[in-house]
Amino acid sequence: MQRSTIYLERVVECRSSAGALWPILADTERFNRAVGLSRIAVQPLEDAGAARFLIATTLGGFRVEYEERPAEFVENERFKFLRVLRRGPVHSIETSFELRTRGSGTGVVLSLRIAPRWPLFGTIARLNGWRTLRTFAREVARIDSEVTSGGPVEIAAQATPADVSAFGRAAEALRNSVAQDRRALAEKLIEHVRSGPDVAVARIRPFELADAWAAPRREVLAVCLKAVVAGMLELSWDLVCPSCRTAAERTPSLAKLGERGHCQLCDVTFGLELDKAVEATFRPPAPVRDIDSGPYCIGGPARTPHVVTQALLPPGSEVLLPVPRRTGRLRLFVRGGATASVEVRGDGPTVAVADAGEHVTPASLLVSPGGVVQVRSALASESHVKLERSEWVDRAATAAMVSALPEFRRLFSGEVLAPGLALKVGRMTLLFSDLSASTALYGRAGDAPAFRLVRDSFDVLRATIEQNGGAVVKTIGDAIMAAFTSDEDAVRAAVAMQRAFPEFIRQYHYAEDVDLKLGVYAGPCFAVTANGVLDYFGQTVNIAARLQSEAQAGDLVLPEELAEVAAAGGSLAGTRVTERYGATLKGVDRAILAVRVRRENGAARSAAAG
Repeated sequence: MQRSTIYLERVVECRSSAGALWPILADTERFNRAVGLSRIAVQPLEDAGAARFLIATTLGGFRVEYEERPAEFVENERFKFLRVLRRGPVHSIETSFELRTRGSGTGVVLSLRIAPRWPLFGTIARLNGWRTLRTFAREVARIDSEVTSGGPVEIAAQATPADVSAFGRAAEALRNSVAQDRRALAEKLIEHVRSGPDVAVARIRPFELADAWAAPRREVLAVCLKAVVAGMLELSWDLVCPSCRTAAERTPSLAKLGERGHCQLCDVTFGLELDKAVEATFRPPAPVRDIDSGPYCIGGPARTPHVVTQALLPPGSEVLLPVPRRTGRLRLFVRGGATASVEVRGDGPTVAVADAGEHVTPASLLVSPGGVVQVRSALASESHVKLERSEWVDRAATAAMVSALPEFRRLFSGEVLAPGLALKVGRMTLLFSDLSASTALYGRAGDAPAFRLVRDSFDVLRATIEQNGGAVVKTIGDAIMAAFTSDEDAVRAAVAMQRAFPEFIRQYHYAEDVDLKLGVYAGPCFAVTANGVLDYFGQTVNIAARLQSEAQAGDLVLPEELAEVAAAGGSLAGTRVTERYGATLKGVDRAILAVRVRRENGAARSAAAG
């Protein structure tokens, strides 16, 4: 039976630019909530061409199931979805948004292509289609009005009310638990949890909130952790796909992580690196607020803001992917994991051709700004391809960052990896400290006074480490191991420890010869659970410890490259380099170009006088 496709179109003339409208209209999860579409149920789907999910929902009063294909879109220009229904009165529905620049404004073209399965259903399909477009048009006009007014734009969405009793208790507990300098952020978070739309609080990303509030990211993250203890939020860990950068899976505990994750959309399996693939997110628990967490859409362009264009790729066919009109680096990705690098450069050709099969050939492409990448399929089934930016604003509070936060280690000491599991951290900066002449101190002063000095030194050094963005991992005798996610923070902490120590040790008349020995090193390592705490091991840890053992009383020893970066950033202010040398370290097969740094005498006297 031949189907007669119904085409419906409506144009909304907007005063806003396409660039201003795009991130809001492309957020289809929020848009669908705002226009009253139904919640969807999602199941993974295999062997269905480009479709990766089977969706069950209600459309026009009918319960339907359809195959969800990836959205096709070009950033700031257009996006469309094709849904092929498995049963019901409609065979397929294609929804399209096109943004056409008109002077300083934009014509937003909304269209539907509906293929009724039954001819007699055509009239009903047409009426429902017009009703849908009118609803879409009203929401687009409202968004345009808010954009042009210059105020904050928020897609209208349901906000389920908070439970007065449970919310009130949690809010009061949070207020009482935070320091005075974090009280304002706590109040912002309380109000966000109380009144934010369901979609905004169903997956709270603390760094995203911090950027919206123009607040320090680590401070907002720390307040969110306090809110978990207060009962206002619960913490989850999202497994983030390295390609689409969306949450492929979610787990409530680090202990439930395995070695790998899988993204159904991209059809890739990936290793769980704690600084790339595991993100901390938050949401209010049901006693505080019973939110509608959706989903209402799983494939809108706003979910992948680093992707500039995405298209379906039929087998044995080809597709043209438009390239942005600016230079830079992109990555071509074919579902399943085949990739190629794309350099956008002024002297490149207007068309770059790539063949997509098990691999992409060639592996590197050159194209001019505003050109196209022509992708030819050698695949046996329908797939999808996309161009991704190599760089984007990363707002993920990764597990590596969170676990290096003092509040996390104090409040969530039980959050550790499963026994025997080692997960990679692409880069962590480690600091080791030790006390000089401590063995002689025990013999001279006795165990109790010497132990008291060591214990007190831990308090001083821990405070200095935390003030400079790090966290103490463990203490070993009279030594400390600390972790930082920033090289400069680690060096700044080490220098601050050097400055603080003379004043501290002056209180102990029996310890004039005791001083601090420090080592700092950065690189990849593995996170593990050891002795009940989240710990690190690997060659980076070994080298950091060995550099510390190279230090003499009052020294900080670190690699020359790190020292140069720290000096350029001002982190070594108040110190002087006493030696540059090749350090031969036990268990390391190459010499490390090292720098020995000491505090300036003036800095020491100032610290003592202060």
